[in-house]
Amino acid sequence: MESVHPLGSNFDYWKQLAGAASDGIGSARREIDDKVFARPVPPALWALAAVGGVIGILGGRTAGNRKRSAKTAVGGLVGAALGFSAGLAWASAPVLRPVARTSARRINAIRDARWLAIHPIDYA
Repeated sequence: MESVHPLGSNFDYWKQLAGAASDGIGSARREIDDKVFARPVPPALWALAAVGGVIGILGGRTAGNRKRSAKTAVGGLVGAALGFSAGLAWASAPVLRPVARTSARRINAIRDARWLAIHPIDYA
């Protein structure tokens, strides 16, 4: 005899979790001012990209190979991309914090409901 899960299949559960995360992102997005998303790129991001590019170029220059110039160029591009990405992640923390918090609350509510459905609490 097959046991039926109280909240449906695992697919439905994962769909509910994804929906909760999406709803959390949407509600947090509405709470944040549109001014936050319309800001220009801070100059510090370009500085971090430049530092990452220099580090990448230095890493490519130390490679003892005939194709050192190609490695230098690729190292510079990769370093600049990593530096810019790190700066962008750092600068967007005030926006991402409420999004992550709201999504986590909604996901935890669904997880708690599933746990209670599987493990009912009987107060005899």
